[in-house]
Amino acid sequence: MANFLTNVFYKKRTDFNAQTKERVLPFPDGIIEETDLIYSQNQPESHRFDIFTPQKTKDEPLPVIINVHGGGMIMGNKEFNRYFCAQMCKMNFLIFNIEYRLVPDIQVYDQFADITAAMNHIETLIPQYHGDKNHVYIVADSGGAYLTTYTVAMQKCSALAKAANIVPSTLKIQALGLISGMFYTTKLDEIGLTMPKYLYGKKYKKSAFAPFINPEHPNIVTSLPPCYLITSEHDNLKHYTLNFEKALTRHHVTHELKYYPKNKKLTHAFSVFEPYMPESIDAISSMLEFLRKY
Repeated sequence: MANFLTNVFYKKRTDFNAQTKERVLPFPDGIIEETDLIYSQNQPESHRFDIFTPQKTKDEPLPVIINVHGGGMIMGNKEFNRYFCAQMCKMNFLIFNIEYRLVPDIQVYDQFADITAAMNHIETLIPQYHGDKNHVYIVADSGGAYLTTYTVAMQKCSALAKAANIVPSTLKIQALGLISGMFYTTKLDEIGLTMPKYLYGKKYKKSAFAPFINPEHPNIVTSLPPCYLITSEHDNLKHYTLNFEKALTRHHVTHELKYYPKNKKLTHAFSVFEPYMPESIDAISSMLEFLRKY
């Protein structure tokens, strides 16, 4: 059974990568794109990132966004998020679009480490690219939203960081944009019935990380900066976002929820998959307006 699921994960990854290569959308004018830079020499194939900079910038430093792609932690790539990042850059942000290793080659703790390493490297580059270190945000979709939630919470929650064996990044994150987040990994659904042992290890229920498996843990939620959540009626994981939003409300964490009504075009992470739709532009604009406040 384990080998069967592993093969399924690899097949999904292969299919997604093929879909990415076939996906061609118009690239906006007025953006400088640097691709396949390395943030860590440990795994140069996976530890890559792209930078998007507006050609015309104002005199003051640019607010910064780090983008963490989705894919349920088993697939996805920064290239798929290229047009989404360009759309955010067009709205006068400096964008760093990062890659990370994928399950089942590694576990989720390694993904936390990858994102942390990327944050540390980006911190050194922000002045060079005329970015504003006082206005740094992370935007992430689906599985990337899960990874971002935990990685950023570790910056204030030392017990969480210790349980994951992570030394948190010192890069201060002012706010998060979380799109169609795959926040939960152990519910009695397709994700919860297949993923946990791949993410956390076979004996995860007895591990130091076990108390933190549920993202609604008070120490996680209260360690987060302001959050902007996006979902839609046709998002297959909308209940994840709605439940997580309730947890943020219970613990008085500053946040906003953008919920799009019934529309078959507005599926899971639609603003990333189809960033040029009017609804996507509205979602991205609203999210960036929220981020700019912090």
